[in-house]
Amino acid sequence: MAAPISFLTANRIRSIDVARGLTVLVMLFVNDLAGVTGAPGWMKHISPSTADGYTFVDLVFPAFLFIVGLSLPIALEKRLGRGESKIRIAGHILTRTLSLLLMGVLMVNTESIASNGHIDPRLWQLLFYGSAVMIWLASGAERRRIVWARRIIGIVILAALAFAYRSEGGAGLRPHWWGILGLIGWSYLVTALLYLVIRRRPAGFAAAIILLYLLYFADRSGQIAFLGPLSSWIGIASVLGSQPAITASGTLLSILLFSTDQPLAVRLRIIFLFALILGTIAVLLHSLSNLSPLFIYNKNAATPPWCLISSAWTALLFALIYWIVDGRGLTTGTRMLATAGQNALFAFILGPIFYLLIGMLPVMADGRSLYGMLGAGFATGFWRSLIFALAGTWLTAAMQRSGRYLRI
Repeated sequence: MAAPISFLTANRIRSIDVARGLTVLVMLFVNDLAGVTGAPGWMKHISPSTADGYTFVDLVFPAFLFIVGLSLPIALEKRLGRGESKIRIAGHILTRTLSLLLMGVLMVNTESIASNGHIDPRLWQLLFYGSAVMIWLASGAERRRIVWARRIIGIVILAALAFAYRSEGGAGLRPHWWGILGLIGWSYLVTALLYLVIRRRPAGFAAAIILLYLLYFADRSGQIAFLGPLSSWIGIASVLGSQPAITASGTLLSILLFSTDQPLAVRLRIIFLFALILGTIAVLLHSLSNLSPLFIYNKNAATPPWCLISSAWTALLFALIYWIVDGRGLTTGTRMLATAGQNALFAFILGPIFYLLIGMLPVMADGRSLYGMLGAGFATGFWRSLIFALAGTWLTAAMQRSGRYLRI
């Protein structure tokens, strides 16, 4: 059995990496399956998007937010342990957030780029993803001068692309919404700054989570209408409220589990109790759904019941992974997931790059690509999506093992 660990002594906690890698695998699978004809409803996002309910697909994004929170204390305590000032760490947090927001907004705008703009849409996207890799690729084998030269060239290309961008309506770049990476960035910013202030105080973090959910209700009920312009631009209720509450919940669980060395059985009891509390609150709030749509389970609206039930399910999944990987020491079969989990940013752009390249291949007489034909029925589409997800996760892990990974 593995020895007890804490985030004050461990550089990484393997079960967190495995959980993140599993989320990457499922994300690639369900994103690809969304384009498969005949896929059952329970393997897609809840439909319609305003419905009260969720499928396991609706739990993938909040699972990633929760896992970001699990790993956050480890990263920040490592910096604090090296003697870095809180101001310097806050600058690092802000830089990472701005990078995620930039990538998120640019990825969203690729969906509406004009076909008759200044540059061919496919070329624009290829240059965008190429410049992103040039800027954020980490490679220890390169000399510092080469790294900075590569990054500067990538920044210049990215700036030129931003200037040349035109949407179908003729507008320039704008945050239609923040994109998945942007939403992760906002949740990371809120939770990381909270951690710098609260540190390893469970009661303080629990209070902060409650305040984040109250912020959601305050904004959606019009109690902070004077912040209307800010809410219309950022989205106070979900972007600064309920979604960061998911990440903060992951951080609170990490504090409870890994602040000190504890036996496996104690940690598992903590996780189960934590999930039970969050799940119970979610069910109780959902019982008020007849009174207001603020209390339904809905991913798009990021309602508190959905955020809480998602956090509860993710905590239970992490309990299983933690018991297998760090508790029993059974790492066979999890190496690819653990390695891929350390290079998750690459996985987020892998899918769009793949579909862009597929779209550039010759099509058949009926206008479909061979890849599209494989998704024309669920029988073949399921295996297409599964193979794609496994291959994408393997490639993500292989990039990490080779020392070439994306790091913000």
